[in-house]
Amino acid sequence: MQQNIIWTNDTDQIDAIIDDWKQEAAHLATAMAENPKETMADATYGVDVILEKAWKYVVGEYELPAPQRLIEAIESIDEYDANVRIAADDLNTEYRADERDNLRHLELAHPVIILGKAGLWNGSRTIASVVRFDNIGDIISDSPWTGMEYETWKIDGHDDLRYVGVHHDGVNTCTFRELKTDGHGEKPIEENDLRALLRASRPLGPLVREVYGMPAPAKKHGNR
Repeated sequence: MQQNIIWTNDTDQIDAIIDDWKQEAAHLATAMAENPKETMADATYGVDVILEKAWKYVVGEYELPAPQRLIEAIESIDEYDANVRIAADDLNTEYRADERDNLRHLELAHPVIILGKAGLWNGSRTIASVVRFDNIGDIISDSPWTGMEYETWKIDGHDDLRYVGVHHDGVNTCTFRELKTDGHGEKPIEENDLRALLRASRPLGPLVREVYGMPAPAKKHGNR
């Protein structure tokens, strides 16, 4: 996974999952040719999808399911095949649940300020709200924006926990910071209010980085 990224469902991530499945399926080609039923029963999730597609392709061409022919069929499977893609996305969603569980022990003593920016077809819109979360795992358990094509949770260059969602009209982002004390109700913000909220809050990056052993962001000069 890329540096300081907690979870993502972008194209590269899904491609990597499918590539791993295809490699594992190729290792099982000999067993599949000799005992397809048992091999399919023992194959892990996703790998069974690849093996089944390769088998149907070879048999459908009236060929003998020899190991090398199965390997060729496995390698020829389109990574954008709908069934394969859906299976990979489902597995990646489970990975997100795993990361949520990894971060649930990081309890939050104070409310969290969410600073968001939506890239809309007619411009951008900035929002801010204060939400109570029990822990950091709860923050990443759901998406702050709906209708995104790709999403990423990461620690950014300011050591903030940051969400990025890509959609057909642009990019939506959210930064999550814990307030140093309780207070600050939800309200529309201007630039001065945003600066005040940043001063009154602290980044969540240091806590998250400690869990994953992530390196600290490079120090930057000047004000944020």
